[in-house]
Amino acid sequence: MQVSAVICTYGRPEDLSKLLNSLLRQIFKPLEIIVVDDKTPTDVIRVVCEGYKAKCQRVNINLIYIRNPRRRGLTVARNVGTEKARGDVILFLDSDMIAYPDFIERILDVFKENAHAIGVQGWMVNRRRAKFYYLVQTFYRMFFFFHHTKDSCRFFEYPNALTKVINCEWLCGGDMAFKRSIFNEFQFDENLENYSYMEDDLFSHSIFQKYPESLFITPYAKCIHTVSEEGRMESEELKEHKRKCRKYVLTKLFGFKGLLQYYRQNIGLLIFESIRRIKNIRRVILSG
Repeated sequence: MQVSAVICTYGRPEDLSKLLNSLLRQIFKPLEIIVVDDKTPTDVIRVVCEGYKAKCQRVNINLIYIRNPRRRGLTVARNVGTEKARGDVILFLDSDMIAYPDFIERILDVFKENAHAIGVQGWMVNRRRAKFYYLVQTFYRMFFFFHHTKDSCRFFEYPNALTKVINCEWLCGGDMAFKRSIFNEFQFDENLENYSYMEDDLFSHSIFQKYPESLFITPYAKCIHTVSEEGRMESEELKEHKRKCRKYVLTKLFGFKGLLQYYRQNIGLLIFESIRRIKNIRRVILSG
C-alpha cells in the first residue's frame, strides 16, 4: 500500500516543521506529503515546504505545496488535498501533530489484517487528566459531550485507555487514514465552513452508518497532539461557530434525535457556565 499524507494548515510554520520531521523519520515512508495552505496571510507555509522539499526527495517522498484555490475552510482544504492524492491510503494529519516513527507502519498493519477496514486512526498518547477529572467526565456523559472511555470508541467517546485494536463509530480528524476508494462515495461536507468543527465526526460516522465495523483505532500507532494555539479563532467567536456546527452535524447524522441531543448539550453548557460564574463570584468575595 502507498500512503498520501494530507496536512491542512492555517499558519503554524513551527508546528508544521515538527510534523514534517516526524514524517521523515517514519519506518514506512509516505509516497507523498501534500500540504494544503488554507490561505495563510503570509508565505510562511510555502517557505517551510520549500525548505523541506529537498530533504523529502532524498528519501523518495514527494512534497507538494498547495495554496487552497477555493473558499477558505478545513473541509474545502481536505477535499482539495484528497483530489491531489495518489496513494492507496490517504492519511490526514493536523499540522500540530507529531507521529511516532512507526506510526504509518502500524496504521497499515490494521488495514492489512482487516480486509473490510475502510478507516483507521492512531492513538494520541498525551491526553491528560485535568482537575476533577472523574466528576467532569461523568457530567460529559450525562449531557452527550465527548468523554473518555477504556477500549471503547462509540460516538461521543474517545478511549483515554486503549489496550488493543478496536472498532470505532467515528475517527478523530487529527490522525485518521482512509482507503482512497471511499472518496468515490464520500467527501467532507463543505457546508461546515472555516474552522469546520466536527467535520471529522460527520465524515467518519457517515461511513460507519453505511459500513458498520469498518472503522478502527489502534494503540500501536502513537502520536502526540501538541494543541497549538496558532491559527485558532478567538474564544467567543469560536463558541458561536462551534454551536452552529454542532447543531448541523448532530441533526444531519441523527435527525430529530440529534436535535434533542443538541439541546441537551446546551442545557449542560448552561449548567457548566453557571457553576463557573458561582466559583468566580466566590473567589472575588474571598479575595475581598
